[in-house]
Amino acid sequence: MPTHWYVPFFSGLALELWRQAATPELTRAEADYLEAALGLRRGAAVLDVPSGNGRLALELARRGYRPTGVELAPAYLAEAQAAAQAEGLAVDWRRGDMRALARVLGRPRERFAAAFCFGNSFGYLERAGTAAFLKALAGALRPGGRLAIDTAMAAESLLPQLEDRVWVPVGDLLLL
Repeated sequence: MPTHWYVPFFSGLALELWRQAATPELTRAEADYLEAALGLRRGAAVLDVPSGNGRLALELARRGYRPTGVELAPAYLAEAQAAAQAEGLAVDWRRGDMRALARVLGRPRERFAAAFCFGNSFGYLERAGTAAFLKALAGALRPGGRLAIDTAMAAESLLPQLEDRVWVPVGDLLLL
């Protein structure tokens, strides 16, 4: 398997699966969690990386935060930008690799009060890539800034009683 398999992977059906799996109810519940776990205050600068189609950054913008979303998949980034524009929401969208946040973000006027990595995005990279991502996140956070990482759907966090085949309906898709 190519080292950068995730670059072409996040298009087409993979994106549609996440559109259907991440319902508005789930998005609101995750945003509620992020507000509490990250101790967010209105107006706080928050980093969503990778941001996917921006569902959480958009929800946090609706709640009065200043999100920046970093995403590698052009289709998802375009979808996020269009959604923000349609609602008149101020979100700073950036295209780039999550391991290279300093390059992607440039020299931010301020560092972030909080950052999060949700949607099964943590754990895709090899060990060195994961370490580079975490180092980049540490550099993007202000002193005392908080980080939340969601690994609930990562393969390595599944129960030990993993079955050979499980079919899961996701909207009008069937995931094996």
